[in-house]
Amino acid sequence: MYKGTFKILMESVIIIAMIFGWIAMLSAGFGNVDEGSGSSRTVPLRYGFQILLIATVAFVFLSRRRTLNERLSLGMIIFGMFSLCQPFTIALYRCGFQTLLAGTIGFIIVSHMKAEVKA
Repeated sequence: MYKGTFKILMESVIIIAMIFGWIAMLSAGFGNVDEGSGSSRTVPLRYGFQILLIATVAFVFLSRRRTLNERLSLGMIIFGMFSLCQPFTIALYRCGFQTLLAGTIGFIIVSHMKAEVKA
């Protein structure tokens, strides 16, 4: 395997986990999570925010491309604000704050990382 192939593969897996976490939050916002079943089985849709938050932080630390991380975090912040302010659907409103929070945490981490100097 090439030197950067594993890193690119891991970035792709983390981005898929971020998308899954956001879709899980959106699905829970539509009420598709069965909360009253009483079974002890773990439903991954209940943990959408945790998946999104952990994947965002992992992506920021794994990928050292500062501009990509800043743009991704700012996009999440903007989409979170849009979700909170839109009048169309309650599902976007329910996952808007979590999206805003994950983007803000990602941006704070990116802004405190040192810029890499290429010699």
